[in-house]
Amino acid sequence: MLGAFNKSRTLTASIVLLVAAFVMVSIACGETVREVEVVKVVEKEVPVEVIKEVAVEKIVKEQVVKEVEVEVEVEVEVEKEVIKEVTKIVEVEVEVEVPEGPKREIVFGGLNWDSALVQNGIARYIVEHGYGHKTSQVEGATVPLFQGLRKGDIDITMEIWLPNQNVVWNEAVKAGEVIPVGKSLEDNWQSTFLIPAYVQAANPDLDSVEDLKEEKYKALFAEPDSSGKAVLWGCIAGWACRGVQEGTEAGPGQISAYGLSDHVELRDPGTSGALAAAIEGAVKKEDPILFYYWGPTKLMLDLNYPVDIVDLAQPDPSTCANNDPVNGCAFPPAEIMIAMNTELVHEAPYLIQFFNKWDWSAGNQLGADAWYGENSGNYDTSEEAFEATAVWYLSNNDAWQSWVPEDVLAKVLAALP
Repeated sequence: MLGAFNKSRTLTASIVLLVAAFVMVSIACGETVREVEVVKVVEKEVPVEVIKEVAVEKIVKEQVVKEVEVEVEVEVEVEKEVIKEVTKIVEVEVEVEVPEGPKREIVFGGLNWDSALVQNGIARYIVEHGYGHKTSQVEGATVPLFQGLRKGDIDITMEIWLPNQNVVWNEAVKAGEVIPVGKSLEDNWQSTFLIPAYVQAANPDLDSVEDLKEEKYKALFAEPDSSGKAVLWGCIAGWACRGVQEGTEAGPGQISAYGLSDHVELRDPGTSGALAAAIEGAVKKEDPILFYYWGPTKLMLDLNYPVDIVDLAQPDPSTCANNDPVNGCAFPPAEIMIAMNTELVHEAPYLIQFFNKWDWSAGNQLGADAWYGENSGNYDTSEEAFEATAVWYLSNNDAWQSWVPEDVLAKVLAALP
């Protein structure tokens, strides 16, 4: 009996050892459970009228542990399944009825330059009288107003200049906080390094930003308090283009990338009006001035850009990373987006169609800008002056009438004096 018992124990131990050995051999031979990444791509089309295609990625991780029934401890690797869900927002035509009854107030971003405020005036008039929403605007600079748009304190911003705001714009779109609903001022330009043609005529070798490193050209634009550096009248603090000039986390900025930090002092004019006044004053006296500006604007039209105002040569946008001037190149033509906080998509979806058809050309802007300049002194506030500019434009132009459905058009026309 004892011998039989011992043989039985020996046989059991042998079986356990054989099983363990089999598992160890399996592991050694690579038959263990390995981590496997399985990618599934699911595309969904979301019927929202927008301008840009936006990709949003969700990653879902599942851990699957396979159990091996043996009497020994075995390291088990994890199989992981990764599912990527890609949502495409595509442009579609939909019929949306404007509901009757009270509608909530819509807040516009009151960016502090004329083209944005002129467009605000026109858009607000149509939204109020055609669609039945009360409107208001929050005035300020680019950076704080964009944060307000992301948070929902602002519903609509009429001018988002890209690539000036590339980083924060991409973040906000990916986060689902804002969407592009239209475009504006597609025939635009901007430059950091402009000079009057009479300065170049007197200094024919001054034609590039590289020339600003030479003492004789620095002296042309130096002022008593600039320590010998050329003074550059640049973007206002709070404008996105200021970051392009002096640098952000996205890049070193034009001045540093061009090696001009020891040669050029970037000066903040304080307001867009002060920048325009500095340029006009210098040109009137034929003094040298180095400055930033953009178009289409009445000021540059009056100063006969690009004949009497010239742009110092800079590297082409194609030569720097992402075509982004913050990495050291000239500004490319901007994409100027009309942006909407996503909450408004649910509460006033019919406005997407309206802004998708918005077509604000240089001709529109220059005409409205000229009328505003000639008549703004007749009003107590700038907001009243921009509303009056809107009434003038809507009464004297008919291109806008194709932006709205017939019932909205009838209401706006009835409201005009």
